[in-house]
Amino acid sequence: MRLFPSRLALFGAFLCGAAAAAPSLDAYVLTAGGNSQFGANGNPFGCSTFAPDAGAAIFGRSFQIALPTDGSICGVASVLRSAGAAAGPAQVAAPLGVAWGASTDPRTFTGNAQARAGYGNLGVRATSSYTGTSDSGTVAGAQAGARQIESLTINGGSGNGTYRQTFTLDGSLFNVGRADSEIEFGYSVDSAPTRMAFRITNQRDGVIGLYANGGFQAALPGMAVTGDLANGFTVAGSTTFSFDVPIVFGVAQDIGLTLWAATLPSSSAGLLSASGGDASFFSSARLTGIEVFDSSGQALSNFTITSGSGTLYGPGGVVAVPEPGTALLLCAGLLWLGARRRA
Repeated sequence: MRLFPSRLALFGAFLCGAAAAAPSLDAYVLTAGGNSQFGANGNPFGCSTFAPDAGAAIFGRSFQIALPTDGSICGVASVLRSAGAAAGPAQVAAPLGVAWGASTDPRTFTGNAQARAGYGNLGVRATSSYTGTSDSGTVAGAQAGARQIESLTINGGSGNGTYRQTFTLDGSLFNVGRADSEIEFGYSVDSAPTRMAFRITNQRDGVIGLYANGGFQAALPGMAVTGDLANGFTVAGSTTFSFDVPIVFGVAQDIGLTLWAATLPSSSAGLLSASGGDASFFSSARLTGIEVFDSSGQALSNFTITSGSGTLYGPGGVVAVPEPGTALLLCAGLLWLGARRRA
């Protein structure tokens, strides 16, 4: 006799994430300061080329540190840490303080990067301060990234639809002197590249860029810009932004969310203070609203969401995050009951 899986077993498989990739959380930080010592490896052209750290590639980002490609032999101090988890949270930090240069040209850098990742709740902070002159070999900066990958199956309609997420972001972005800083939020679906959903840039020339809700903005509701070029500008407050993800009802899809902070200072020569920045959004990007639309754009009030992590999602965002043991026991129980029903 041919046996077919019961509905209960199928539900258990969906809840345990069997239909798509396993959910995951990632936290990443890098803080670096120093001067690359050209020719340190015996090659006159050694330590003269720079590239972003490969670990930063999974996060949406515009500004990032470039390190000497020949590695630690070049003499640039750095602290790099990362952590991953299936149930969460994942959290790391990378403080660094370093001084170098001749007595006639002293240079100092202090910085810290922090990141944490939980389902529907990401946080990052990057701070830095640099004094002294800089040249083509100078490396200084802090950056932090947080990411979640979640397998979601959305029901309530048929065929294609739209999944709209609203996030609340609160914190502050300060920048002074010759420095570039940013906070950036991105998203991805399955294997597609990360797309930008939100960004604030605060640059050395005093130009502030705001991007949200599908385009560049003149202002962000709930966030104020204060300060001046000499003493630094701050963008601070609490705001919300939304973005749409195309979905297929009843089909598990891997939806990635990333939050990135970076601040990259350089020479403070001739300035009133050190160059630096503070991108402080550690409490920050929280999923606070969900809407689902059918193929004709009509909002659905009776949608349901099944997640691979066991996190419960609803119209208000994250409803509950079960303990890892609870989620595993629930998955095992559903699969066992399904097997019993088939026996």
